Amino acid sequence: MFIRQLSLLLCILFFVRSVCADRGAAGTLALDLPKQHALVVGIDHYEHITNLNGAVNDAKLLTKALRRAGVLLPKKRILLNKRATRDTFIRAWRHMLKQADLGDTLIITFAGHGGQEPDHIPLGEADKKDETLIFYDFKKNNAQGRITDDELFGLFESARDYKILVVIDACHSSGMVRDPSRKKMLGQVRSSGYWNIRTEAVSKLPKSREGIALNHVTFITGVNQDHLSVPEIRINNTYHGALSWFFAQAIGGEADGNQNGSLERNELERFLVEKIGHLMNKQQIPKILPASDQVSVFNLGQSFAFSEEQTDAALVFETSQGQTKVFNQTGDTISTFSNTQYKQAVIDKQRFLKRLDTAFDMRLFPIKIYLKEGDKVHQQGSYLHFSIIPGNADEGLHALTLFSLGSQGKLDFLYPLSEYGDPLNIAHFPYHVPPMIVDSSIGSDTLVAILCPTPSFALHRLLARKAPRLPKIEQILDLLQGCQVGQYAVFSR
Repeated sequence: MFIRQLSLLLCILFFVRSVCADRGAAGTLALDLPKQHALVVGIDHYEHITNLNGAVNDAKLLTKALRRAGVLLPKKRILLNKRATRDTFIRAWRHMLKQADLGDTLIITFAGHGGQEPDHIPLGEADKKDETLIFYDFKKNNAQGRITDDELFGLFESARDYKILVVIDACHSSGMVRDPSRKKMLGQVRSSGYWNIRTEAVSKLPKSREGIALNHVTFITGVNQDHLSVPEIRINNTYHGALSWFFAQAIGGEADGNQNGSLERNELERFLVEKIGHLMNKQQIPKILPASDQVSVFNLGQSFAFSEEQTDAALVFETSQGQTKVFNQTGDTISTFSNTQYKQAVIDKQRFLKRLDTAFDMRLFPIKIYLKEGDKVHQQGSYLHFSIIPGNADEGLHALTLFSLGSQGKLDFLYPLSEYGDPLNIAHFPYHVPPMIVDSSIGSDTLVAILCPTPSFALHRLLARKAPRLPKIEQILDLLQGCQVGQYAVFSR
């Protein structure tokens, strides 16, 4: 009897020691979650095509973020510049498969050039073009140095026992900047162009079968259409891709709207579309497939703060013959003036909007702001027709507030206006904003929409009292509890 009791006591002691050993630094029990493995590629320097400036920066940023999130990422799976060849990528992929257990998550991030070539068998592209990732050793008319989308998805199809998350910060063609003369404001475009690769040169890697669904794969690209381009952009005086920058923020916890310790596809979609679209002035919108579902694709691991905070976006002031033009980070004209007193007002407006962007609530769906005339440069005297829709009607956000910030920083309080008898709550959405005319100022006006569960009388009084000047942003932020905020920049000439 004593021996049996002693054995039981030893078992209990062993169990307690095991539990204590498994406790994390924060003192919580470690959960037996599937592991996450990563393969990171970043290529600035190419042998035979245009070099880039920010892809290696992206790879280093993502390496830091992934490792802080507890993702397994050994040095041999960080492929930069010369190490990032087609063969080393395939070997790194196979190494990751070998290290992973069934049910684990495999993560691939790629920052570098993308390309296009004729669609090869199996023929499955509507535009009769295959998309490709371009590696360091790429040579035209040669199968080496690139991997096609068919080959890539063939690899994924043969790995159905894992979850796969792919982030591609590259593009396939060009055509982005609203003002082509300002293309110099951006860095290099991550497209190598179209290459007529011979059919007989195509490799023997397994290829995806047409019509086969890959539900275990989450695919995130920098743009939502193949014919659009991904530019490099200066963030904190260093070139990056916007997708890589904000994906690092997302896996640092910024996208975890429901605070459950994991990221679902719809959370990533909300966060990346909102943040990238805002930074890039709607000229770049990412794509996530499958979209808008609640499938968990990334575990955040132990709580940590990964914040590579974006400082003030750089503005460029150019003065000629007494007239000053101001350009933003995407090369758009955001203001023109002849009186230097407006310079500080333009800077204050940009800082105000950047701080206001922090009020975007990941727990709520983004506000949908539509412009009937489309996202282009609008002519003076033309009319603009906006429509406002809540991201999710079930959230009960019916109290609408609208104001705009002009190209020279002037605030215009638009809704609700007591003199017009505007209802405080919108009974039926979409709400169609009364037509707005493009006035004589050249640059960018920003429409700000705020939806709250109940009317904010304090906010309305503040905006009406301060117009046309800007209130202190802290006064605005203090009044936005439970509200969602959206912005839409309009460019005119």
